[in-house]
Amino acid sequence: MTTHDFLAPNQVRQLFIHQLNRVNCTKGYLIRNLPKLAEIASFKNMQMAIMEAHEDVKKQQARIDRIYNLLGSEPSDEGCEVVKAVIDEAHNLGYKDGKTTVMNDMDIILYMQMIENMEYTSFRMLKLINQFMGDDQITQLLAECCDENVDNAHLFTLISEEYLVKKTN
Repeated sequence: MTTHDFLAPNQVRQLFIHQLNRVNCTKGYLIRNLPKLAEIASFKNMQMAIMEAHEDVKKQQARIDRIYNLLGSEPSDEGCEVVKAVIDEAHNLGYKDGKTTVMNDMDIILYMQMIENMEYTSFRMLKLINQFMGDDQITQLLAECCDENVDNAHLFTLISEEYLVKKTN
């Protein structure tokens, strides 16, 4: 039989900030690197969708900054290794090993879907932890971020369908 430790309120806050730092680091990295990813996409609608996601990331970053202010906390640059690896891999794959434009663009769409899903999961985790903190303003800010991630993931699905239809016709 194991004993589970329950978190004290200050530990819940500490856990929330730890997770928020991971999201914050990820957003900063995406802000710096999504335009580079858009540059290697050949399909114009995909380039526009990546830049739309970039604008949403900037809005999400502003909300994250507001959450830090509400908590009276400072951001840290910890924990965005996974998204760095995904973006770096997407950018570095380019047209290597005889990849066609279609293969390259579909890889970019796959990576963008992965990023949107990671971000959505991160925001859901923050929403869950915030339930124990009970801050309605933070709940609203996180809900807005989640909604944007769902919309962007859907947009990349539509782009991939449109892309495939254009390439097969």
